[in-house]
Amino acid sequence: MVLGRDEAAQVEAARIKEVEETLEGGLPETLLKLCEWAAGYYAHPIGEVLAAALPALVRQGREARLPAQAPGSAFTLTAVRQPNLRLTDEQQVFIDSVGDTGAHLLQGITGSGKTEVYLRLVERALQAGRQTLVLVPEIGLTPQTVGRFRERFDVELAVLHSGLSDKERALAWLQAARGQAGIVLGTRSAVFTPLARPGLIIVDEEHDGSFKQQEGFHYNARDLAVLRGQLESMPVILGSATPSLESLANAQRGRYGQGQLSRRPASLQRERYEIINTAQLPVTDGLSHPLREAIAATIAAGNQALLFINRRGYAPALLCTACGWVASCRHCDARLTYHARGPAEQARLYCHHCGSAERRLDACHACQSGALKLVGAGTQRVEQRLRALFGEAPVLRIDRDSTRRAGALAEAFAEVGKGGPAILVGTQMLAKGHHFPRVTLVALLDIDPAFYTADFRALERLGQTILQVGGRAGRADQPGKVLVQTGLAQHPLLRLLLEEGYAPFAEALLAERRAQGLPPYSFDALIRASSPEAEGAVKFLLEVAGEPGTGPAKALGPVPALMERKAGRYRQHLLLRAPSRAALHQLLAEKVRVAEAIKAPRSLRWSVDVDPYDLF
Repeated sequence: MVLGRDEAAQVEAARIKEVEETLEGGLPETLLKLCEWAAGYYAHPIGEVLAAALPALVRQGREARLPAQAPGSAFTLTAVRQPNLRLTDEQQVFIDSVGDTGAHLLQGITGSGKTEVYLRLVERALQAGRQTLVLVPEIGLTPQTVGRFRERFDVELAVLHSGLSDKERALAWLQAARGQAGIVLGTRSAVFTPLARPGLIIVDEEHDGSFKQQEGFHYNARDLAVLRGQLESMPVILGSATPSLESLANAQRGRYGQGQLSRRPASLQRERYEIINTAQLPVTDGLSHPLREAIAATIAAGNQALLFINRRGYAPALLCTACGWVASCRHCDARLTYHARGPAEQARLYCHHCGSAERRLDACHACQSGALKLVGAGTQRVEQRLRALFGEAPVLRIDRDSTRRAGALAEAFAEVGKGGPAILVGTQMLAKGHHFPRVTLVALLDIDPAFYTADFRALERLGQTILQVGGRAGRADQPGKVLVQTGLAQHPLLRLLLEEGYAPFAEALLAERRAQGLPPYSFDALIRASSPEAEGAVKFLLEVAGEPGTGPAKALGPVPALMERKAGRYRQHLLLRAPSRAALHQLLAEKVRVAEAIKAPRSLRWSVDVDPYDLF
């Protein structure tokens, strides 16, 4: 890809290639500016940024054939099917506040009608002949969201996500670029999709960590969407029931407009939260006695229950009660997770970090004793216990293991959609935007690890998870109940969240961050390094860090990653922190120059992560 040219060459003439022809499928000027900005801001090579922005077939110059429509023909909106509902005052106020430009944060409790606001704004854009880009955090939400837009609008809709073939992605990309798709819907990489007539960007569940790319080019699609709105002069809507603290701080500073949807329609009641104090109650296979009784009552009433535990497998640890040995990964600083025998596989110990497996389960590897005990509970163990207790109701496990087969997730949701008594047990896959009208009971089984981690974002994510999962309860005409099992029942932030809601909880966290000088009141970049030897990454980052500076920006470390050894490599972090973005990038540019000049061994790898989502 040619980005520009010089009057005089800086390399030998024999090495310069001739441009033979110009291929269709280049980026518009505004998107090229977005990519160049992203390459500078995230300290990443422009070539790899452009590779992320273009579908593979477009990069290769292979045109995907568009059916029927001629190139450049605009989309046609043939019908809008309006629902028989009246907007609330809060919905109407927010819609009226959205002008032709600017970012707007829409905070609405689950069931308060955020989707209807999105649909009205999309309708306004379509009737003006403008396209809308809708970003969702997960592929799993795409079919549901597509269904809602197609139910409302008769207009061409393009979908982009990693589950499509190269040809499907290129086709959707070209439909958007030529203006043939009125609505473009996708996951984070869709933020780079060109629009012939840009009119609106919607980022649904804007708080979700899936919008941050964790490998290679570490961009945040939510933040790039906001910048793209500025470059292309269109409004950007950031929607969530539990906004990120960064977005809330931007709204408080006046950088974003802000709207609140604080009430559900009159026919829908808010879910009710209760704590089950497991410090005073025994828990068997993840379930306390009060929770078992609540599930039984729910099933007896003909309703459905949803149990959330963010841990796959049967048990997170295998322990020898004779000598204290714990089954651990040979390649990572992590325990192995026991996975029970499935329909087509044997029971094994797996590492969820590097994927290695261990089949020897009959004796302790240290003392050869057979006194082995499975400790803790994962989704498989909870599922097994539920089947034993409630055999009359279908028990559906929703996690990465149970949904690997194509169509498995859709089948499970179809079973839930039948409306009869059922119990769902699963991981984060159940927490994000799904609509389960018959779920009246939600339970979170093990939230306590978030209180003990060194990651300063852990409590923010915990609060978001509790309310997002809890919001699956009571979405139809019946009130919902949410049970939170915890051994820290009196934790002040947990009580604040459950008794007063997300806004006071988020304000308390913002006050803590402000007092400690943490983001969003400071700005971070992480230089990660890994090496097969423990000393290699440390030596490299010590050289990058250099002598402590006297300016406002600081280089902190190096320190081991929260999991130092992963997949046989030792990992170290150098954290750069500054009170302003300008100071951070000045220091980062200096450290990157130093890193690039170091003659490190080929086995050492390093990368830069600006605005890191986690410190893992």
